[in-house]
Amino acid sequence: MELIDYRSHVAFDETERVKSTLVQGEHCRGTLFCLEIGQSIKPHIHAGDHLWIIQEGSGLYLNDEGEHPVSQGSIVFAPEGEPHGIRATSRLVFISVSAG
Repeated sequence: MELIDYRSHVAFDETERVKSTLVQGEHCRGTLFCLEIGQSIKPHIHAGDHLWIIQEGSGLYLNDEGEHPVSQGSIVFAPEGEPHGIRATSRLVFISVSAG
Protein backbone atom coordinates (compact mmCIF):
# COMPACT_ATOMS: atom_id res chain seq x y z
CA MET A 1 0.00 0.00 0.00
CA GLU A 2 1.11 3.55 -0.70
CA LEU A 3 -0.48 6.61 0.85
CA ILE A 4 0.32 9.81 -1.04
CA ASP A 5 -0.61 13.43 -0.35
CA TYR A 6 -0.68 15.01 -3.80
CA ARG A 7 -0.33 18.48 -2.25
CA SER A 8 3.31 17.82 -1.41
CA HIS A 9 3.98 17.41 -5.16
CA VAL A 10 2.23 20.59 -6.37
CA ALA A 11 4.67 22.84 -8.26
CA PHE A 12 4.28 25.37 -11.05
CA ASP A 13 6.61 26.65 -13.76
CA GLU A 14 5.81 29.78 -15.77
CA THR A 15 7.36 28.32 -18.94
CA GLU A 16 5.76 24.84 -19.07
CA ARG A 17 3.37 22.50 -17.32
CA VAL A 18 4.74 20.40 -14.49
CA LYS A 19 4.22 16.63 -14.53
CA SER A 20 5.03 14.40 -11.54
CA THR A 21 4.53 10.64 -11.29
CA LEU A 22 2.80 9.93 -7.98
CA VAL A 23 2.59 6.15 -8.24
CA GLN A 24 3.38 3.49 -10.83
CA GLY A 25 1.90 0.00 -10.78
CA GLU A 26 1.74 -2.92 -13.15
CA HIS A 27 -1.66 -1.91 -14.56
CA CYS A 28 -2.04 1.79 -13.79
CA ARG A 29 -0.16 5.02 -13.14
CA GLY A 30 -1.09 8.12 -11.15
CA THR A 31 0.36 11.39 -12.41
CA LEU A 32 -0.05 14.92 -11.07
CA PHE A 33 -0.23 17.79 -13.56
CA CYS A 34 0.11 21.47 -12.59
CA LEU A 35 -0.61 24.14 -15.21
CA GLU A 36 -0.44 27.92 -15.06
CA ILE A 37 -3.16 29.99 -16.75
CA GLY A 38 -3.01 29.43 -20.51
CA GLN A 39 -0.81 26.34 -20.38
CA SER A 40 -2.22 23.25 -22.02
CA ILE A 41 -1.89 19.64 -22.96
CA LYS A 42 -2.83 19.37 -26.62
CA PRO A 43 -5.42 16.72 -27.49
CA HIS A 44 -3.69 13.42 -28.08
CA ILE A 45 -4.53 9.71 -28.32
CA HIS A 46 -2.76 6.75 -26.78
CA ALA A 47 -3.42 3.30 -25.39
CA GLY A 48 -5.33 2.80 -22.17
CA ASP A 49 -8.19 4.54 -20.42
CA HIS A 50 -7.67 7.80 -18.53
CA LEU A 51 -9.43 9.32 -15.55
CA TRP A 52 -8.68 12.98 -14.82
CA ILE A 53 -9.67 14.31 -11.39
CA ILE A 54 -9.55 18.09 -11.04
CA GLN A 55 -8.14 18.90 -7.60
CA GLU A 56 -7.71 22.68 -7.84
CA GLY A 57 -8.59 25.44 -10.30
CA SER A 58 -10.44 25.37 -13.59
CA GLY A 59 -9.88 24.75 -17.26
CA LEU A 60 -11.31 23.50 -20.53
CA TYR A 61 -11.22 19.79 -21.32
CA LEU A 62 -10.47 19.39 -25.02
CA ASN A 63 -11.67 16.52 -27.19
CA ASP A 64 -12.98 15.98 -30.71
CA GLU A 65 -16.38 17.35 -29.64
CA GLY A 66 -15.02 20.72 -28.49
CA GLU A 67 -14.16 22.45 -25.22
CA HIS A 68 -15.82 21.48 -21.95
CA PRO A 69 -15.51 23.51 -18.71
CA VAL A 70 -14.03 21.62 -15.75
CA SER A 71 -13.25 22.77 -12.22
CA GLN A 72 -12.37 21.47 -8.77
CA GLY A 73 -14.33 18.28 -8.20
CA SER A 74 -14.82 17.47 -11.90
CA ILE A 75 -13.94 13.95 -13.03
CA VAL A 76 -13.35 13.26 -16.73
CA PHE A 77 -13.20 9.76 -18.19
CA ALA A 78 -11.41 9.40 -21.54
CA PRO A 79 -11.66 5.86 -22.90
CA GLU A 80 -8.81 4.39 -24.89
CA GLY A 81 -8.62 5.92 -28.36
CA GLU A 82 -10.46 9.17 -27.50
CA PRO A 83 -8.54 12.41 -28.06
CA HIS A 84 -8.08 14.22 -24.76
CA GLY A 85 -6.37 17.44 -23.71
CA ILE A 86 -6.84 20.40 -21.39
CA ARG A 87 -6.16 24.14 -21.17
CA ALA A 88 -5.94 25.97 -17.84
CA THR A 89 -8.18 29.01 -17.32
CA SER A 90 -6.83 29.42 -13.78
CA ARG A 91 -3.98 27.68 -11.99
CA LEU A 92 -4.93 24.05 -12.52
CA VAL A 93 -3.98 20.91 -10.61
CA PHE A 94 -5.30 17.51 -11.63
CA ILE A 95 -4.52 13.86 -11.15
CA SER A 96 -4.42 11.59 -14.18
CA VAL A 97 -5.00 7.89 -13.59
CA SER A 98 -3.89 5.87 -16.62
CA ALA A 99 -4.97 2.23 -16.90
CA GLY A 100 -3.96 -0.38 -19.37
